[in-house]
Amino acid sequence: MPILDVHNLSKIYEGKVSTHALNHIRFAVEKGEFVGIMGPSGSGKTTLLNVIGTIDEPTSGEVMINGRNPQSLDRKDKALFRRKELGFVFQHFNLLDTLTVEENIVLPLTLAGVSVPEIEDRLHEVVNRLGIGGLLPKRTYEISGGQMQRVAIARAVIHRPALILADEPTGSLDSRTAAEVMSLLAEVNGAEGTTVLMVTHDAVAASFCHRVIFIKDGRFHSEMYRGSSRSAFFQNIIDMLSLLGGAGHDLSAVRL
Repeated sequence: MPILDVHNLSKIYEGKVSTHALNHIRFAVEKGEFVGIMGPSGSGKTTLLNVIGTIDEPTSGEVMINGRNPQSLDRKDKALFRRKELGFVFQHFNLLDTLTVEENIVLPLTLAGVSVPEIEDRLHEVVNRLGIGGLLPKRTYEISGGQMQRVAIARAVIHRPALILADEPTGSLDSRTAAEVMSLLAEVNGAEGTTVLMVTHDAVAASFCHRVIFIKDGRFHSEMYRGSSRSAFFQNIIDMLSLLGGAGHDLSAVRL
């Protein structure tokens, strides 16, 4: 059974002119996969992630996560489901600057009422893997963007969610830091078998995925698998983005 099954998903925003943000999208993601979602601006990428993440509701169709449809739950249970089954990594980190780095990372476990010894064990494990032990006592405004995104990844994985949803996780980072953060996400995916679904416009970031799904005008357009060569995959992604009218042209000079 796939960890994520998106079945005939549509989202219409009503207004003077109704907007079809998503149009009968179907795809599945298996446990342990690292999948990218790409497409031109306005193609529905973030709407798709918001519906999968239960932040928005579909107009029709359904999303199954770990065999359950979270949209069928009441508000309280949906919030619990989101907290337990999903991990989120955002472009702007969404860390709380009133908390230390350590408090930010353990927040999902604190909210879930996990015992202090277990919190300490998991914190130690995650911090060692991501190499951020020295940051724990600091406040978020004392660390760099790359460090903030490492902290955000630590917070997203510490409660061992079924699925991590990443929305433009390298969007606020320079290219070198972005590559480090993507290597880290790929490592978490490989070592933990954590399933990751990532929206990105960046072909370099997408080249770390196992597979990239392209959407256009709210519809599934095509998909592409990495194979053995990341640089060939990167070039194929660039070509597809150019075909779709995405931002491929301004990335083609990037070296991997």
